[in-house]
Amino acid sequence: MLRIGLVPIVRPLFRGAKFGLEVKARAALEALAPRLDFELAWVCEPVADAAQAEAAAKAAQAAQLDFLLLEHVTFATGDLLAPFLELPLPLGLWALPEVWDSGPLPQNALCGLNLGMSLRRQTPVKWLYGDPEDAWFFSRFRLTLDALRGVKALRESRVLWLGGPAPGFFAFDALPMTGLMVEKADLSELWAALEAVQDSEVDELLSGFDEPSDYTQEELRTTARLELALARLAQGFDGVAIREWPEIPEKLGVMAYSAMARLADRGYTFAPEGDLLGLAGQLALQAISGAPAILLDIAHFSERGVMLWHGGEAPKAWAEGPTRLIAHFNRGCPAVRDMALKAGPVSGLRILPGNKAVVHGGELSGEKGYDGDSGLLTGASWAAQEIEPRQFLASWLNHRLPHHLVVGMGEHQGALLEMCAWLGLEVLPVNLEENRLVWRV
Repeated sequence: MLRIGLVPIVRPLFRGAKFGLEVKARAALEALAPRLDFELAWVCEPVADAAQAEAAAKAAQAAQLDFLLLEHVTFATGDLLAPFLELPLPLGLWALPEVWDSGPLPQNALCGLNLGMSLRRQTPVKWLYGDPEDAWFFSRFRLTLDALRGVKALRESRVLWLGGPAPGFFAFDALPMTGLMVEKADLSELWAALEAVQDSEVDELLSGFDEPSDYTQEELRTTARLELALARLAQGFDGVAIREWPEIPEKLGVMAYSAMARLADRGYTFAPEGDLLGLAGQLALQAISGAPAILLDIAHFSERGVMLWHGGEAPKAWAEGPTRLIAHFNRGCPAVRDMALKAGPVSGLRILPGNKAVVHGGELSGEKGYDGDSGLLTGASWAAQEIEPRQFLASWLNHRLPHHLVVGMGEHQGALLEMCAWLGLEVLPVNLEENRLVWRV
């Protein structure tokens, strides 16, 4: 849960300082906390001068906050704001509305907000205006909370990089620069975990298999053993980027995808092919959307749209209809989950080396394509700009992006764009050039 701090600024000279507006605003903000899933974790007494501001800023930094709201109850000059602008915290400047709109000016809070936003700060500031119950305040505040959940996931998550990237997938060898804690492990740890799985555990897991399948339970024993081993290795981590081929099918005679899919049903997060930055994007999208995120390839293009596909590791939450365990399309061994991806809006995030990112989205039609998990992207957008699917494909290729799209449920590009701003990630613009050579060093 996000920890929010609140600092009211009340200059006694203004009439509005005597109305107890900060008390009402705090109560209204606390009433929002259950709806928006945050904790008003630290509130200081109203700040009225520079010395109080310095003390409050030090206390705010010690409170381990995810976001600090500086509340203009009345007007404030730069000497009261400066200590807070220097804090290494996501900061919001908030002005309460005036209690009346004629006669003597009661608070001058909006002017204070204007002054505050004109001051220099090295990192972004979010402005907010109105009472907490107002639609404008609510929508802007909720967007910020969503964005900060993504920030928190990318700064505080602990992940396992199991086996490194798949062979030849050189774009997947970069480490995240957001603060994500990465622990590396060799595939030998997977083989040891497989050896430790008891036959009785496999029997118990198989007894609960109820998904339609082209295989008997006996033929799925190795897959079930792999599922148990992966679950153990994933304990204590927020996600795992796994090199699931070629070693697993060559050594075990099975693909890892159905095991990954079943674990995803239970809340585990796996990124195939050792795509560590893809995993980071999944974790951010999940924190923002509250639903599982997946990695997909661009597999085909036609006038109907862009076909998104992967080997069959998506959770049932993404299924448009029934699912089935079938043979892998290429190796012919068990097992992958076959299903159409759910129709509806989607959002995407691709984190890139060099503090760059792509934010994208669109609309899935619910139509099934190739075996595995697949769907047709019939509407597309890039950094919240609506474009044609053909233009989406051109932009993706023109930017020479890695071949995994991170896709989450729902329209969250606004939150993703704000998250990138808080993290200092440069969002790449749409690149619609379809004819000129775009290769670069």
